[in-house]
Amino acid sequence: MGGKITSFVAAAALAAFLLPSPVLVAGSFRDITLMLSGRDRAFRIFVPARLEESIPILFVFHGTQEPGHGAASIINLTHFDRIAEANHFIAIFPEAFDGNWNDGRENEMAQSYLRDVDDIAFVDKILEKIKTEYPIDLHRIYATGFSNGAIFCHYLAANRSALFAAIAPVSGQLAFPFSKKFHPKDSVSVLEIHGTSDPVVPYGGGRISDDGGKVIGVEATVEYWSRADDCKSRYIQLSMADLNPNDGCYPEKFLWAEGKHDTDVVLCRVVGGGHTWPGSSFPFYLFFLGKVCLDFNASEMIWQFFKDHPKASKF
Repeated sequence: MGGKITSFVAAAALAAFLLPSPVLVAGSFRDITLMLSGRDRAFRIFVPARLEESIPILFVFHGTQEPGHGAASIINLTHFDRIAEANHFIAIFPEAFDGNWNDGRENEMAQSYLRDVDDIAFVDKILEKIKTEYPIDLHRIYATGFSNGAIFCHYLAANRSALFAAIAPVSGQLAFPFSKKFHPKDSVSVLEIHGTSDPVVPYGGGRISDDGGKVIGVEATVEYWSRADDCKSRYIQLSMADLNPNDGCYPEKFLWAEGKHDTDVVLCRVVGGGHTWPGSSFPFYLFFLGKVCLDFNASEMIWQFFKDHPKASKF
């Protein structure tokens, strides 16, 4: 089963890369390479045509990919360049080493793990460079990602909790065994989106089918964050409509509210959803990765969550 899923995910990833680029918007992309620990590390940056005096930053981390194809695949999947243009923020699409992020798992299938690649240092170095070129709003630095990139979001935010205001992982939860050492020093708002029928990164946790290593369960992950943020409520269920009854799945939304420094933790559980990005039109999902929820657009939901959750000033 695992081998079949591996080949399907690889085929979907390659096909995603070969799709035409999204319709051009008014802003511009740049491809940048940095040297880190003797290795060239690359990222793509989208800068909107109009910038504010203080600019939000969004990191978007791709899932496991063919080396060098990650940024293109996640741009085509999420269209965060279009959202950045409309909302005047900078979107950064980093490339993982050999196609995979070192995300806190003991993943013997990933060169990033086997070679002890420091991807947190890579993010630090990207920010160093961007700060020299643009007036960054240090209260509005965010991260999202899919699959391996989502797992890395949790790992990154837990290790850089003083930096990130909020994260929004899709189809990826806290890595094991990193979960044993999970202890963020600061509070971070979290929006977790995950399908209950994910065939690759199991909703209930366990071994990842296409990649290697283990994760804890989705609901355990949001409980970890809600405790770390000292949220006051257990949770409340928020209303979400099943707008497209023909997609075979529907969303449910839960809120752990009133955390320290105005943080919230939200779980958007897609009942019957697969290893997919809600709102995406990629047809590969229907065959290879399970059902895609068409009741909402994950990219739009994520940016609205980020807009509502800047880093609170402690002074």
